[in-house]
Amino acid sequence: MIYYRQKIDSFTETFEKCSVIVLLGENYSLLQKDAKTISVALAGKIADEEMRVNKYFNQEINEKRNEIITRLKTKSFFPGRQIILLNELNEKDYKFITEIDAEWKNDDAITIVTMNALSKKSDIIKLLASSDRIAVVNYTNSKIDGDFFVKRLTDAGISFSGKEVLDVLIDFSTFTPRNILENEFEKLMLLKLYDDNPLSVDDFFDIMSINYEVKELSLAVALAERNIIELETTLNALFSYSKSPISILHFVSAYFYKLSLIKLFGPTSFEVLREYPFLIAHDLEKAKQHVNEWSLQQFSRVADTLTASDLKLRKYPSLFQRSILTQCLHQIMEM
Repeated sequence: MIYYRQKIDSFTETFEKCSVIVLLGENYSLLQKDAKTISVALAGKIADEEMRVNKYFNQEINEKRNEIITRLKTKSFFPGRQIILLNELNEKDYKFITEIDAEWKNDDAITIVTMNALSKKSDIIKLLASSDRIAVVNYTNSKIDGDFFVKRLTDAGISFSGKEVLDVLIDFSTFTPRNILENEFEKLMLLKLYDDNPLSVDDFFDIMSINYEVKELSLAVALAERNIIELETTLNALFSYSKSPISILHFVSAYFYKLSLIKLFGPTSFEVLREYPFLIAHDLEKAKQHVNEWSLQQFSRVADTLTASDLKLRKYPSLFQRSILTQCLHQIMEM
């Protein structure tokens, strides 16, 4: 039978008479989470402790085929259903699933298989689903928009304060792989577990991994806005935190390269979304404003200046590096 994950209400009722349950999708962490949930639903919460769950991973599955078949029929010292977990089975090895089904009897262990999404031309789903005892669960990617996050937040029992929160979540999802997005969402749920206050934008920035320090971004913003006072204040703060002049320069380079891409391709283009730093919400709005204040010729000159300064920073000892970086930033501000 073929199932779609979003339409399954009860794992126990759906899969208790199956020989093999195949979970197909690109989100590894979600597949692992559901495999665990199914195992608990069919075998109980203490099945792991009672050694009624046997796990195999990727390449070792092929090496231990005979052992796995034997595990199907081996009885545990403890009463209750036994589970075999085959994690990340390769698409080319799918026939092992039908071999397990052919050997299976009603009281044998139930096998849960996780597989990456299949190639588009693959007929494996139909072949596996031809058996009444094999369940194939297909994880289709839902469109990630405001409705998607409203449902996720509602299901998690999390209220939120205003449309701005949804906009930030949507922006974040545009450059974040699905499995990482799920991990970050788990962190949000833990944050609000014992907190009844609505989720705010500040909560988001406190917990989400946006992969850069706020001070570094503040420096790049001050430079792009030619704000000398803010630039010096932030630069001194970064030095007080013992930030490396080379790492500071690299972030500035990445920011101005991002601005040049926005100028060329637009803020929502693939070329922009894939490049670090990943800007969202008010940070992205500021970047759009900066683009209007700089020409492509100026961006080219900035890149040349940063490259020359990078070479100097690597050539001279640390004693001179602060001076080299400061001089570089002042040159850019005067362009």
